[in-house]
Amino acid sequence: MKHVRHFLNYVEISTKTASVLSFLVGAGYTLYRYGSLQPKQTLVFFAAMLLFDMTTTAINNHVGHRQTGRVPHYSGAMSVAIILVMGLTAAMLGVYLVSMSGIVILFMGIVCFAAGVAYSYGPLPVARTPFGELCSGVVMGAGIPFIVVQINNPIVDIALYGSSRVMITTDWLELLAFGVVVMPLVCCIAAIMLANNICDVEEDARVKRYTLPFYIGVKQSLLLYRLLYIAAYLFIAAGSVLRIVPVFTLVTLLTCIPVRKNVARFTAVQDKSWTFFTVILNFLAIAVPYAVCLWLGFLV
Repeated sequence: MKHVRHFLNYVEISTKTASVLSFLVGAGYTLYRYGSLQPKQTLVFFAAMLLFDMTTTAINNHVGHRQTGRVPHYSGAMSVAIILVMGLTAAMLGVYLVSMSGIVILFMGIVCFAAGVAYSYGPLPVARTPFGELCSGVVMGAGIPFIVVQINNPIVDIALYGSSRVMITTDWLELLAFGVVVMPLVCCIAAIMLANNICDVEEDARVKRYTLPFYIGVKQSLLLYRLLYIAAYLFIAAGSVLRIVPVFTLVTLLTCIPVRKNVARFTAVQDKSWTFFTVILNFLAIAVPYAVCLWLGFLV
């Protein structure tokens, strides 16, 4: 058990809440909108998603320990071995999923894989640029639910003609509806990454990690942090009024009361030890009832 706890700490299993809730929102929306799920494909994707999320975290920790000199969880060789095993397993599950669900999933998998690796690794990792919030918000908040929807009820189709022609077809109304549904997740996940970078802005600058708060300043970053939550609630309201999601999803707006208090606490003091947990609480306060409402919309 000690080794298991050590491993789970290494891959920061507690931070996988964002990807799991994004998955549940995608599954709930699929059930509510289209009435059914393909259990085999859905479970295979869940396993691949979780493994890949843990892989990107392991890469980030491996690179971070080398750059900052912090005590690593494992030796360099062991870290690389863990990363390779998890990454290759996730890739094999992805290939299996593509064989069942089609070429669109292949392209989405390539994009998500490239984004995940590029976020933490390479000559200029995305995490060290002003685009980390956008990348993580879109990939986790929109990419995960999109794959869940696509493997169960395809809304995008790609056809290959010969060696040089590609035709992409989609139902634009369904795609726009999907966009409204996932924007609250995109905003909330971006807010988590932004808050993390605000807390680390000085330390990041010392190791030449120039994130968004470095460029726009802490004051403007805190303003953007507040605006992201406002946008999340506006999209929830729009989706409910337009009946894209169940109308009773409007009850999620009541979470603005604790979320507002948490935002005030974080904007007053930005500290990883004292106030960063409020950011996670905000995500849970919004995403959990949001996902529950989507699942209930299928049942009632």
